[in-house]
Amino acid sequence: MLAAGSSPSPAAPPPGRAREGMSAYRGAWLAALATAAVVLVITAVAASLVRARLLDAAQERFVTLSAHVTADLRRELVICTEAMRGASGFIASQQSPAGAPPSADAWDRYIARLALEDAQPCLRTLGFAQASGDAFAAPPETPIARLSLLWPLHASAGADGIGTDPETRNALLRAANTAQIALAMRPAHDEESSSDVPRPRVDAFFPVYRDAPPPSQPAERRASLAGFIVARLDTEYLFASVAARTPRTGLEVVAGSPSRVLYPPAETPANLPLPTAFFRRTDVLRFGGETFALTYATRDPSLTAAAEFGTNAFAGSGCAAALAAGAGVLLFGRRRVAPFSDAGARARRSSSTPNEARLMAIVRSSPEAIITIDEAQRIVLFNPMAEQLFRCAATEAIGGPIERFIPERFREAHKAHIEQFGATAAGDRRMGPHRVLTGLRADGEEFPIEASITQFADGEGRKFYTVMLHDATARIEAENELKRSREALRKLSANLQTVREDEKTRIARELHDDLGQQLTALKMDLSSAQQTLEGTPGVAPSALAQLQSMRRLIDSTVASARRIAADLRPVMLDDLGLRPAIEWLINDFTTRYGIEVERRIEPAAFDFSREGATALFRIVQEALTNVALHAEAKHVSVALAVESGRCLLRVADDGRGATTEEVEGRAGNSFGLLGIRERVHLLGGTVSIETAADRGFILTVMLPLAAIQQEEALP
Repeated sequence: MLAAGSSPSPAAPPPGRAREGMSAYRGAWLAALATAAVVLVITAVAASLVRARLLDAAQERFVTLSAHVTADLRRELVICTEAMRGASGFIASQQSPAGAPPSADAWDRYIARLALEDAQPCLRTLGFAQASGDAFAAPPETPIARLSLLWPLHASAGADGIGTDPETRNALLRAANTAQIALAMRPAHDEESSSDVPRPRVDAFFPVYRDAPPPSQPAERRASLAGFIVARLDTEYLFASVAARTPRTGLEVVAGSPSRVLYPPAETPANLPLPTAFFRRTDVLRFGGETFALTYATRDPSLTAAAEFGTNAFAGSGCAAALAAGAGVLLFGRRRVAPFSDAGARARRSSSTPNEARLMAIVRSSPEAIITIDEAQRIVLFNPMAEQLFRCAATEAIGGPIERFIPERFREAHKAHIEQFGATAAGDRRMGPHRVLTGLRADGEEFPIEASITQFADGEGRKFYTVMLHDATARIEAENELKRSREALRKLSANLQTVREDEKTRIARELHDDLGQQLTALKMDLSSAQQTLEGTPGVAPSALAQLQSMRRLIDSTVASARRIAADLRPVMLDDLGLRPAIEWLINDFTTRYGIEVERRIEPAAFDFSREGATALFRIVQEALTNVALHAEAKHVSVALAVESGRCLLRVADDGRGATTEEVEGRAGNSFGLLGIRERVHLLGGTVSIETAADRGFILTVMLPLAAIQQEEALP
């Protein structure tokens, strides 16, 4: 047997002794089964945790993929908006003083320059509808505007009227009041659809005003209304072209009230998202006053392949470990059967020898190294995997001390650990506080190992310890490589943020200085030309009116350039410092969203480094953006102070708070918080979040002054 030192069995054991032997025999089997069951339960729990973690990682990849598709759709719709905005500017610049639109030839030349047939696949038609009088005061059955220009066909002036159906009329009123693009969705007529089932028709409208920039009040905008840029969007082609980039992911788009399915086409049911998909997610895209619900679903097996493989591999290793542990306990428990009668012993040996042979075969074929020692910590079992792990033959190891395979500096601690474990009633446990120990090969090489230990006693009360060992070198190296790659990614992220800030600064400066100066010079030249023409006899009043319209358009362009430059990077952040930049940001936030902001910004004379000022400004900007998008708050407080060698930034609101998934970054829309954490980590600071449902959101950032202070200002 495995444990040495058994006493010889008596010639004729008494019946009571035989019954004790049978009881010990059954006890050995029960102990082996219990050990194997415990290992299997632990393996099942660990395998389920591993599978859940791998499925979470697959879900995150799917969320990222669907977010990219949503971003592509938003970008395509913005391109269509810019095309309509440009057409609006063209119509406004070409109108006569009487309000007549440009000629069909001028419209043809403008469309030819745009090359819409190649550049804008989602625009099926593009035209201009002229409003007459107070169009919105007319009866509902009266058209709001008359279509006078249309690409690719020309309609005669006033041939077609728009705005007689409720959907279109509401969209036109919304566009006129907001000076923004508006969508109208309604069922298409049979002749407008190429399929047997008519698809919803999506029309887009962009207002054209006689005044530039348009008035600020809705009533004044309606009074200044000249007409609408009218476009029909080919949404079926748009969604199909974007969905084709992810062929293994199904896409369903629903919009309008009542809800209408825009994609996939009704005649191709095979493209519908599968009801038993592995992953499903719904994004919301708001455009033109309408809300698009984008549902993504996939059954791509490549997303779950890692989870299936990892779970199966973990379960297989656990089953092997359970068999090995049970075999070790059974083999040494059988020693209790030895001191019985010769006949009974022979009968029991004859019946148990095949079982022992099978158990020894399991131990020898186990993928884990198995070593058994006695109370004197001498080796009595050394399986082939242990030979391979420690590069030592079993004949050399058995009978020797276990200390041979432990580095000298750990031997005393290991001896005390075994003695303490033997004094307890515990059946098994992990060895080492961090579950990773250091082993010593026969050739003197040290290596990391993971170990678990089990103790049992034979029939004579002697204790034995079975240790299962696993070489952890590969796992430790993988963890170190993961740490190195994580640090490399963080350095890359920091570099990308720096490059992006530099690029934003460069673009903002060029917009503010170069483009702004050129537009100012252009306005001065235009004013000079206008003054010259006003004093020249025979100049048509329409030419002077067109020059005045051009001046207003230049003013609007200058204002847009300044706003874009400020959004990219406020010039005052580099010129005046952090505090004025944050004050401007808070004032702009209050103006845009009407939310009251209480501020307490103390370090007025503090010298921040460029990187520190940029990080704090971007953190405040991201926090206020989250408040505007998600918080539904009525009051916000921003505090910035320097105390005890640290810089404290606190942004709090009284909004709806956030869920645990949103805070921990698992909801798919919390990239802002992730960016804040990365910025703070690069500066050696900490981020804390306090939130609960309907109890507001508090973001607190602590940064060391040494990381954000100017070098010349350091003590």
